[in-house]
Amino acid sequence: MIELRPYQHRAMEQLMAWFEANPTGHPVVEAAVGAGKSVLIAELCRRALQYPHTRVLMCVASRELCRQNAEKLLNIWPDAPLGIYSAGLKSKTLGTPILFATIASVWKRWADLGDISLLLVDECHQISARDEGMYRSLIANLLRMCPHMRVIGWTGTAYHGDGVWLTDAVEPLFTDIAARVSMRALLDEGYLAPLVTPRTEARLSAEGVGMRGGDFIVSQLAKAIDKTELVEQCAEELVRLGAERKKWLVYGATVAHAHHIADALGTRGIACAVISAKTPHPERDAALAGLRAGRLRALVNVATLTTGIDIPEVDLIALLRNTRSPVLMVQIAGRGMRIAPGKVDTLFVDFTDTLAVLGPVDLLRGRRRKAAPPGDAVTKICEACGARNAAAARECSQCGAPFEIEEKPRHNVCVSEAAALSTEVTPRHERHEVVSVEYRPWPGRNGNPPTLRVDYRGAFMRFASEWVCLEHEGYARTRAVQWWLRRCQGHRVPRTVDDALAQVDGLFKPAALTLNVSKKYPEIVGYEWTHPTGSTGSGESSFQGDQAPAAAACRG
Repeated sequence: MIELRPYQHRAMEQLMAWFEANPTGHPVVEAAVGAGKSVLIAELCRRALQYPHTRVLMCVASRELCRQNAEKLLNIWPDAPLGIYSAGLKSKTLGTPILFATIASVWKRWADLGDISLLLVDECHQISARDEGMYRSLIANLLRMCPHMRVIGWTGTAYHGDGVWLTDAVEPLFTDIAARVSMRALLDEGYLAPLVTPRTEARLSAEGVGMRGGDFIVSQLAKAIDKTELVEQCAEELVRLGAERKKWLVYGATVAHAHHIADALGTRGIACAVISAKTPHPERDAALAGLRAGRLRALVNVATLTTGIDIPEVDLIALLRNTRSPVLMVQIAGRGMRIAPGKVDTLFVDFTDTLAVLGPVDLLRGRRRKAAPPGDAVTKICEACGARNAAAARECSQCGAPFEIEEKPRHNVCVSEAAALSTEVTPRHERHEVVSVEYRPWPGRNGNPPTLRVDYRGAFMRFASEWVCLEHEGYARTRAVQWWLRRCQGHRVPRTVDDALAQVDGLFKPAALTLNVSKKYPEIVGYEWTHPTGSTGSGESSFQGDQAPAAAACRG
């Protein structure tokens, strides 16, 4: 039996519940860095192989990720019937119940793979938003050969590089986000190291640089920031700020830019190497080994050390290239957030306006497409739960959360005041006494179940609302059960909204709510309870923000 952490068990049950409720379709599991995707994948494989004739294909983009995932699977499950098909790893095993493969090695060999029951794709945000590319070709061919096959995507960012939800792609492969383990939850539970951001004086401006595919055009960006004076200023400041830090990852715009940064750091006594996508594998492996062993203090890279690199001891991340890609931002930040003995936090040095524009990395999430193809009426994706909604919808048909107006990207904002994590942003809280609580059904649309809407009122007006998904499945239902038990312990949890409305007179009413009013819409962050004995107590909201994307929303 594989030992699961509580949040891993919860995510696995959410995924299983999704499959029970959806006989067709392909889900995504969004699991932040440090969530233990390898453990979840191992447990999924173990459960799947309990059924006769089941075969699982795990596909990744690089040999490093393939090797890393295979090693972790065998560490967790030593007797796993695992084979590897990867030219880069010099292994071309076929026919095993579990097969780990690199996409470049197998996408043309689909006919040799045999019957596949489950296709798992790690870093699935790399799959094209359109029906093209190696992954899409492999999937299409396998589905023709194995029409019963289901695809499960795994990623820490359930959106493409331009920020659009995977479920809202131009030609989407994935139908739902079935389970989530958020970065915020892992930080709160101590499974990730927090980021701290120092004030920087040197600044790299991307003003006037063109955009393509949701991010800056690299050639134009390099012309704007790869200047000797700017590189020297950043290197000088980085050496000062990182004086007590032992292992650095530095991100540049181009190979030439990375070499210029490395040269500037080297003249200041920092032993470092440059890694790019063109670096030969032996040289790349030697550089990574040098950083792990302490022979190197920094690796300066471009477009490579973002996924598949697991060096928990990294305690400094330096961003010397601007980006507007939330995927890239989360991946870069995540390289420094794994915990290690003696490590307290990671210094995140942002010489750009990236954090100021995109916001704290633990709050980054997908967005809806700006335009839909002709005839596509379902264009809105709920940013709280990932549900698909009609274009004219003002509220999510799944969880009832109102749709927010999408802000345009900001430019020329203050760089050095930006925070890497939401906990570095000082929230503004207000306490509101609850005079009355009103409960009413909130209808679901497009075949989705209704929710229980809860309105909290003061002396003169309603000041907060939340939606409780009692009739949903998976994560939403789990959170609704927690919500109900906190207010009605010892009683049966209703399965329907009508059943709940018949019992609401017996629910405990909070004496007051604490709202975070520093956000666009007020958010419930705490309750004060009046218990039957007359005593009062406080408690954190059990489903707010990233912690419960499908269970509740709070708006003033």
